[in-house]
Amino acid sequence: MPSPSHRKPSIASQDRLLPLSNRLLQTASCDLIGQANLKRLRAIHLIIGAVTALFGLPMLSMPLFPDVQNKPAAGILLSLFLGTLALVAAYAALRRWRHPPHHQLSLSDKALHYKTPSSWLLDGPSQESTIAWRDIVPATDGQPDVRTEFTTSKAITRDLVFWHRDAEGSVRMQRIPLRRFSRGTFLNGDELKLSLLLRLASRSDLRFAPSVFVSMRIDPASWRPMNKPMLAQGLGVLASMAVLFATLCHLDVSAGASSLLPLLATMLCCGAVCALLWHFLFPEWRHPIRFQPVEAGD
Repeated sequence: MPSPSHRKPSIASQDRLLPLSNRLLQTASCDLIGQANLKRLRAIHLIIGAVTALFGLPMLSMPLFPDVQNKPAAGILLSLFLGTLALVAAYAALRRWRHPPHHQLSLSDKALHYKTPSSWLLDGPSQESTIAWRDIVPATDGQPDVRTEFTTSKAITRDLVFWHRDAEGSVRMQRIPLRRFSRGTFLNGDELKLSLLLRLASRSDLRFAPSVFVSMRIDPASWRPMNKPMLAQGLGVLASMAVLFATLCHLDVSAGASSLLPLLATMLCCGAVCALLWHFLFPEWRHPIRFQPVEAGD
């Protein structure tokens, strides 16, 4: 696997090198277990169970009304089928509301462990894995070793991406949805993401994409909460949508396909302006980041 000394000099020279004190590393050395937000999951189970039950009971009772009894049998059977299906769904939701299935994520000195049980309510497939810190390796494609990518080509959510070596010796990509670190999933989601990033940052051979810290809202220089970059991105998206909407309202539809040219030009201009403003306001986010562990007094 490539190490800092084996990377191209042009790539390594562009990296932003930040010190990482041993004091910060010690704060992340203790074991940490994700505390699932069970109140939220129970509330979701109760709401879904109540809504489906309120839908299913009237559907089952409809054949008892005189006005419905004269309707075609196919409609009555359909009503009974939908009502039964809704009540079964309500039972399935309410049956597990006290002990709802939930994501699991824990960090120890040796490994990262996560588990997603099989549940229609939880996003993502059922999976369980334990990744030792020593098995995490640099990427082989020349890109930052720890970065964020969209969950799918059509999704707006992002995953934390890094690479590790499995039991067979093959290097595999590991994806963890960033929403796993929200308080909606884990009550201590902030502590989990901070501890995970610190453990990865202790590896001086790993390069981080700036988007990792922007998306997780952590300042890599101070390791404190950071909201300005994400706020700037949100304002940029809202402003671009407002400009595009105004352009769309003034399009001359009678001009045919040529009427789309102003919209396309507006989209390109918005993208260019947002990119220029981003580089002007946040020049520190242009290059990948590496960390160098140092003594607290250095």
